[in-house]
Amino acid sequence: MSALHISPQHSPVLPNMQPLALLRRGQAGVVRQVTVDPADSGRLKSMGICVGRTVQVTTVGNPLIVKVLGSRVGLAGALASCVTVEVG
Repeated sequence: MSALHISPQHSPVLPNMQPLALLRRGQAGVVRQVTVDPADSGRLKSMGICVGRTVQVTTVGNPLIVKVLGSRVGLAGALASCVTVEVG
């Protein structure tokens, strides 16, 4: 079991959780949280990026290119920072 840490905002943080924007090329993670407004949430879902889905980074940069459901999609860095994934 992973160690549990508490963030300054008093919410639990697992060490293997991080923003999608921080993953390296080839690294994959499972989406665990998406913190965006409803319009962006709908846009992400239409691209296949939603809680429980596995994504893999293919190109680092802005946009960040990820592979999801067999397709590659580009995300602005700010949007990728709002997607929390569990790695490893």
